[in-house]
Amino acid sequence: MKILFIILCIPLLSSCFEIDENTSCPITVDSAKIIDSYLVKDKTYYLVYRVSGWNDKTEILELYDEKPVFDHCSKSNIEAVFGDSLELSKKITHVYLNSDLNILEIEYVDEIVDGNSSLALKLELR
Repeated sequence: MKILFIILCIPLLSSCFEIDENTSCPITVDSAKIIDSYLVKDKTYYLVYRVSGWNDKTEILELYDEKPVFDHCSKSNIEAVFGDSLELSKKITHVYLNSDLNILEIEYVDEIVDGNSSLALKLELR
């Protein structure tokens, strides 16, 4: 029984691994990718698609007002100005950038989605 307990605890104890003395990542690292950018006046906005979680994955769209750089843990060097999780049971029709408020407006339709089309999303100006 003790051996089973130890075996079950090993993943919990090693859930953070040390890369160097200043950096550690959780055992499940998000994936983040810049999927589009949009120039408004003199500022470029970047749309990032992030998948978080291990078993129950969450898909997230993030908006940056500068180009983010992601480290080996998928953490950005800057903060997103907006982020929202996606409704996976619906199809996204448009992703609008409201540059005055630094937000995304995501429009959906009630339609079953086959496959992942989130990587093909494009920013549109509203």
